[in-house]
Amino acid sequence: MASLPAGYPDQAFDAFAFLKSRTELSVEDMQVLAMIECFGEAFYLILAENVKNDEARALLTRNGNEERGHAHRLLKAIKLKSGQDYALPSNEENPFFKFAPSELKCDDDLMAALMQGEADGDLVYQVWADAESDPKVAELLRQNGREETRHGERVEQVKKLLAA
Repeated sequence: MASLPAGYPDQAFDAFAFLKSRTELSVEDMQVLAMIECFGEAFYLILAENVKNDEARALLTRNGNEERGHAHRLLKAIKLKSGQDYALPSNEENPFFKFAPSELKCDDDLMAALMQGEADGDLVYQVWADAESDPKVAELLRQNGREETRHGERVEQVKKLLAA
């Protein structure tokens, strides 16, 4: 099992809230964030499993796949900042996965929380990018943020599809 640095909460949403208090990300912070993004992939894929509407399921799956892409972008940022390669732990080794739900119900409360969480994600990625001295790293962070906004828009589409 990969370990979290001292002081980090062991649940993904709490760890992200902890990272939101940072104005600048360290390499260690980016490593944790990459594991959180992998958890985000699994979260969306689990959510998609119980959705009957094919279009809604596809939107949720796409969000999940892009969350994994965010993790890989963070690996590039880590390499740029540190000169070192960092490998993502497998899902089984990711410490956040011990709290992963086995199933999720796609209800209005969860949809609202996801839309807000994705909007918050974009904002905080932009804060981190603004504080970043390396313009290449900053652009990777900005790209992740922009995609977080698109994720929220897709969740809104899912909500409308499921309400119809």
